[in-house]
Amino acid sequence: MSLILMLFIYPSQKPSLKWWLNPKAPNVPNPSLLSWQKVQTNLPWNVILLLGGGFAMAKGCEESGLSHWIGRQLRPLENLPPSAAVLVIAITVACSTEFASNTATSIIFLPIVAQLAIRLKVNPLYLMIPATLSGSFAFMLPAATPPNSIAFATGHLKVMDMVKAGIVMNVIGILMLLLAVNTWGQYMFQLAVNPDWAKAMTLVLDSEDVLNGTMVPLNGTL
Repeated sequence: MSLILMLFIYPSQKPSLKWWLNPKAPNVPNPSLLSWQKVQTNLPWNVILLLGGGFAMAKGCEESGLSHWIGRQLRPLENLPPSAAVLVIAITVACSTEFASNTATSIIFLPIVAQLAIRLKVNPLYLMIPATLSGSFAFMLPAATPPNSIAFATGHLKVMDMVKAGIVMNVIGILMLLLAVNTWGQYMFQLAVNPDWAKAMTLVLDSEDVLNGTMVPLNGTL
């Protein structure tokens, strides 16, 4: 914002200092590098509205309880192997980010995925890294990301053109993501090790389930 404000202040031409020596010299101000009329004409307001709408959508999902509802719908993933859960999460997030910005999608899904990983007793990064990267697989629809909106606004592309090219990129991206997280990602981020703080959170969640009556402790103890 500071750089943009400076463009409104700095003149577009080198100012003349003749009026310092000659009081009768004309003192006409030079136009600034950027004018508000230029901004109104050329600024892609739809991109700004798309970004702002993404943050508003994420806040709305949090306040309305939609994120908690999505978390409850993903509870059946607790019965899947972790590798299968990664695939389902990557596909779900990649599909969701086509209708919302990657920022909004990440804000909605990451807390849910972290809780799911704790219940699966795996390193939360094993599910959160694929979920985060899948949020950037926004290749199919104009509303998915601002660059898509800019390309679609030129009028040279149709929605079906973007879908045909984007679905191929999504499939390739998900497959490469699964390969990475199950091979070199395991060694780079030590995904095979369940950290101590995740184990502590597991005990907390189990305690909440017992108090809510959703789980019966073995032998009457946690």
